[in-house]
Amino acid sequence: MKTVAIFGSTGSIGKQSLEVIRAFPNDFKVIALTAHSSAKLLDAQSKEFGAKSALGLKNKEELIANADYVINGVPGFDGLGISIAALKAGKILLSANKESLAIAGKWLKEIAKENGAKIYPLDSEASAIWQLMHEHGEDILSSVTLTCSGGPFLGKTTDELANVTIQQALDHPTWQMGPKVSLDSATLINKVLEVCEVSKLFNIPFSKIHISVHPQSLVHSMVHTKTGGTKMHITQNDMRLFISYALHYPNQPEPAWPILRAKRSEMNFLQADEETFRSIKWLKQHGGNPNFPIVLNALNDIATSRFLNGDMKFLEIYDFIEAGFEKWLYEMPPKTLEEMIEFHEKITNEHSNTASRGKVLASQAK
Repeated sequence: MKTVAIFGSTGSIGKQSLEVIRAFPNDFKVIALTAHSSAKLLDAQSKEFGAKSALGLKNKEELIANADYVINGVPGFDGLGISIAALKAGKILLSANKESLAIAGKWLKEIAKENGAKIYPLDSEASAIWQLMHEHGEDILSSVTLTCSGGPFLGKTTDELANVTIQQALDHPTWQMGPKVSLDSATLINKVLEVCEVSKLFNIPFSKIHISVHPQSLVHSMVHTKTGGTKMHITQNDMRLFISYALHYPNQPEPAWPILRAKRSEMNFLQADEETFRSIKWLKQHGGNPNFPIVLNALNDIATSRFLNGDMKFLEIYDFIEAGFEKWLYEMPPKTLEEMIEFHEKITNEHSNTASRGKVLASQAK
């Protein structure tokens, strides 16, 4: 029986991870749970699974120590410290924190190699590529396409987005996610971060990663082969399938949930509107800049927080980030994980009054 520590157990990924573990009670034992602030739910989860629990991100190393698997369901830059701690401890990291892989994937892979650790992606798009490469071989790959639902504002014009509400931005049409990821999906910044994640995780150049809008969210990624064929990964939009795959890899049980059986359906693939959703255009403009994922992530963390607090309008998220690009993209690129964390923190401190986290993370990186 494998032991599991879940960071962010009261969030969307955490709750669905616990559903998977309930479905396979003889395979996994939960030994540690953490949450940001949902103390009542965390306490109930801890009692149900007989697990240690903690509010916040303190004592990470202690909670990770006896785990075989560490599930990182904490969004944003805050999740990086969990990834570092899990890999330094030689664990199998199941990461839904695309941000840490997007900004630090190179160094996280080095830490994993040095400590005999592994990284398994939980994002449906990255997991789909991982699964297709596992099933058909890595050497078949010529390029990949990541699909994108288009979010709640698919087809909307810039004028129509001028005064959208927080609730409208979080009302995702096909996935149930936390507020930060839901908002990133509305701006399509989520997809840009996933491109960075996939590039770092699988060593695929940006030029070979494409984006296609697919409103039904049934095709999660495509792998284009050297023979000109395309292999698609198709399932219902249920994160439990991807969590279960990573927990059971490489030997897969029969799924505990209904599988997709096509009876009557349609699948559309559209080109992203780069003029309205400017984040997609940033990949072409700045994708070759090594600072791009770091700067984007830092600025986006601030912008999403301000929007969710009612201090910024939806379209101002793009304006804020683009203004930050002019200032930060052409700084000297960091050469180490410590330098990356300090760079990210420098951007954060200049644009917000949030408490410093970089020194703590930098010490963990050493």
